[in-house]
Amino acid sequence: MIWYQEIYLDTTINPVLVVPNTKEVTWMRSSLTPHDAESFFHVVNHSIDGRNLFYDEGDYRTYLTMFKAAIGADLTVIAYCLMPNHFHFLLRQNVANAMSTLFEVSHKRYARYFNKKHGFKGTIFRSRLNHKEVTNEKYLLQACAYIHANPVQANLVNFPEEWAFSNFREYMQLRDGSLWSEQFLKDYIGNQENYRDRVIEIARNKTLQRAFEKDLLPMK
Repeated sequence: MIWYQEIYLDTTINPVLVVPNTKEVTWMRSSLTPHDAESFFHVVNHSIDGRNLFYDEGDYRTYLTMFKAAIGADLTVIAYCLMPNHFHFLLRQNVANAMSTLFEVSHKRYARYFNKKHGFKGTIFRSRLNHKEVTNEKYLLQACAYIHANPVQANLVNFPEEWAFSNFREYMQLRDGSLWSEQFLKDYIGNQENYRDRVIEIARNKTLQRAFEKDLLPMK
């Protein structure tokens, strides 16, 4: 079975760290454990109390602007998808421990913007930010495809390129954005039409979706 470390971030509680052996789970609060350069992470978070995180196009674009301002050169975005009530990122850490403050900075800024605009108070994200450190190349490519499949899976669009708030369009060379990796396209994705077919297959096949979530998604 493909394995990874799983980290939970709770910005309301002081750091507590339990160090596991190599195939167990790392639980931590408030800051990330230092990880080596060239580590990959699948990052997920949801809204609180069943609200949306993004109510209109302005919210999506504001979040991305704030994220771009915070990310810098120490991290590379492999894949991302913003959904109405949650988001996914697949990130490559180019220097050790670069993940430590990225979401803390951008999310504090976005929460202030969001609450002022929509009349809410307090936190807008679930308390735990789920990170999976990807240590298997097969999982890496499938995580990218799974992320890009989200809008089709949720019946928001019919095809992944129709969703504006992911970087699938960049990988299909339909848009000239900055949050993607041309090197990942060359090294992992290769044939773009085959990749698109795989994204659509995952989006329309609940068995494949469940298999991925259990780290059992097969390669073709």
